[in-house]
Amino acid sequence: MQWCQTHILPMIREANISYNLIQTERQNHARELIREISLPDWDGIIIVSGDGLLHEVINGLMERSDWEQAIKTPVGILPCGSGNALAGSINHNAGYDMCLREPLLLNCCFLLCRGGVRPMDVISVTTSPPSSNNSHTAAPRRLFSFLSVAWGFVSDVDIESERYRGLGSARFTLGTLVRIASLRSYKGRLSYLPPSICASSPDETPPPPRRPALPQYHRRPGGLLPNAHPSHLL
Repeated sequence: MQWCQTHILPMIREANISYNLIQTERQNHARELIREISLPDWDGIIIVSGDGLLHEVINGLMERSDWEQAIKTPVGILPCGSGNALAGSINHNAGYDMCLREPLLLNCCFLLCRGGVRPMDVISVTTSPPSSNNSHTAAPRRLFSFLSVAWGFVSDVDIESERYRGLGSARFTLGTLVRIASLRSYKGRLSYLPPSICASSPDETPPPPRRPALPQYHRRPGGLLPNAHPSHLL
């Protein structure tokens, strides 16, 4: 919330973007809100957090009765969480050098103010009921992912490090050390299809040129200004 007040809100006010700020109160709160909100009243949904809250929003959109239209709603991410992988990918795709924390947040804020929208794939994952005596009462669970799917050690670290959330991104380091100290065995079955041969198109669009992250900023009443030529913002 501090970063929202000091970094984000001044910039979107200068860009004359109207907004309604909602602070979530519990896990899956955003998922519940997105299922019920009247989407035609809004131009887009911006998540001021990490990948986890965005996961809630994407799944909330897909759980709506009008999901086919709802999933077309523009969704943005302003990285303020312990895991900000999608924001890093967006930063890279926009042509900026890799950066973290405030520089990454400011880059994403500028991209939001510019208003560009790109299509993004989602992954549909259906889990099997757990193998137990009560498995006949359990139903498969369908989830949607926008980033990755993990199983075993990586997912254990992600889930179990929730208790260290107050440490920020360091929670993953601590969670990894704890899990290494008490390793588990994982058993599973992997099925796959052979890859299809797909030659790259000769007119394939080249990647954008690299450019440095917007480096220095100074405060003024009402917002932030970069100590750089305005062409960096175009």
